[in-house]
Amino acid sequence: MKLKKLLKEVKKKYLDLIKKESDTHYLSIGENCLTDNILDRHNLKSFSTPYSHGRSNLDYAIKLEKDNYQNLLSTEHLFYDYVGENKVVRNKHYSQSDDIYVEIHQNGFEFTHHDVMNNEPQRKSYERKILRMTSFDNSKKLKFVYHYRINKNKNLKLIINKAEEFLSYYQKKGIECEFIFFTQEIISQKEERKLIKVHDSKSVKGFILNTLEIWGGDDDDVFWAKKDDDLLKKMIKEIQ
Repeated sequence: MKLKKLLKEVKKKYLDLIKKESDTHYLSIGENCLTDNILDRHNLKSFSTPYSHGRSNLDYAIKLEKDNYQNLLSTEHLFYDYVGENKVVRNKHYSQSDDIYVEIHQNGFEFTHHDVMNNEPQRKSYERKILRMTSFDNSKKLKFVYHYRINKNKNLKLIINKAEEFLSYYQKKGIECEFIFFTQEIISQKEERKLIKVHDSKSVKGFILNTLEIWGGDDDDVFWAKKDDDLLKKMIKEIQ
């Protein structure tokens, strides 16, 4: 067991070194924790962003870029709410969006795991995340990865347009960047499982994963999309 733990630590340090020397940052832009988890377990995650551990949508992200994140932690906009029995903090300033997202992602930017109102260390954690998002220069390429959750009003054309708008805030600073989004289509036959590239421009790439189950629920292998890791690995090869 000790040898296994040692090998795991050595591997982690090696992978961290590779990421440090890489000329690209891979960053989660939401919509929830899944994107960050996928990047992390496939050794692509560069660091946590304001979107890594909360609920949001692309409209919120665009407005955050427009505001330079200055209102995200503003106490006048923060309030407590509940998701089921779980108490969360929301920001009402970032609550307007087109009706093309899952309903739970349209209730205001959600700090799912951080009490930025009354927990100082957790608030400081978000201050660091914001500082990283607002301090990029052109020394590294940025690849923003976004899980567009499947829903009845899904609109890929709008998402592509919004992705381009999001990138514009970095492009005008002379930063090389890409936006990668992925979503699901639910199929009934195992033979229909596959990865489909639905958009491939210079700056925006989009993928649909045909899967048997929606990523969610109580089964961790489904919730974290581990049952579809084979498709995710194919996508990752495409975006590296």
